[in-house]
Amino acid sequence: MRVQAADGWGLDVLRLPAGGSRRGIAVLGHAMMVDRRSMDRPPGAGLASLLASRGWEVWLADLRGHGRSGPTPDEGGSWTYDDIIGLDLPALVAAAKAEGGPVWVVGHSLAGHASIAAASAGLYADPPDGHVLLAANAWVPELEPSFRLRRKKGAAIASFALIRHLFGRFPSRRLKVGPADEAGPYVADIVRTWRTGWRSRDGRHDYLGGMGGVRGPVLNVVGRGDRLYAHPSGASRWTARIPGADFWLVGRGERGLPFDPDHMTLVTDERARPLWGHIADWMERA
Repeated sequence: MRVQAADGWGLDVLRLPAGGSRRGIAVLGHAMMVDRRSMDRPPGAGLASLLASRGWEVWLADLRGHGRSGPTPDEGGSWTYDDIIGLDLPALVAAAKAEGGPVWVVGHSLAGHASIAAASAGLYADPPDGHVLLAANAWVPELEPSFRLRRKKGAAIASFALIRHLFGRFPSRRLKVGPADEAGPYVADIVRTWRTGWRSRDGRHDYLGGMGGVRGPVLNVVGRGDRLYAHPSGASRWTARIPGADFWLVGRGERGLPFDPDHMTLVTDERARPLWGHIADWMERA
């Protein structure tokens, strides 16, 4: 199906029917540099399919410029981080709410922190009933207690900015770090967030400062093998800004895991299936 954002951008959504009695709708959103395929690996047996088998109607969404929600940067597509926060996620959640029943956002990395930003800034007409965040974290120096990690993240941001300067975008496919390139303005926003704070580019919304206003059950799951992108030290402090949020740091021997998941394998490695089952249990209890 297609969901149209307020600015007219069409978002492609693959709907997986609920197995058995329908609990509600889970809107699944992906990380940057990838598309919705990352949320159901292996196809038909990944996280999305498991949630569908547990009674959730799953909406697998491609955020703008990714997967089937083009145009891509190569095709002239351009977008900002704020577009994903203020246009894409509110449109997806509103369309799901119109179907009736509870609506949850299950967001990996980008989709996770973008949805919390939307809730923080009051950009949802009717907010999600709950959130499951997977390796979600905003890179903000004040939340990173490790000097070594602040330097490492700063170097990564500098590289991100340089590549954008050279190519006008982040060419993920050319660099072989993901199947989806990122638009130049989006990259500029990620760089700005690290340098000046987690807020909208026009300064109207302080996403970090508004996290205390996020409502509904929230769970953030981070893998012990995530050494940078959602490193537990910063991710746990970010999550603690949300009232009542649960934080799971998971690794080998915990919640059925036979390995330490990193940023991507938390959602793309079928060995994480026992963990996904625990996440579904938590959603049902919440």
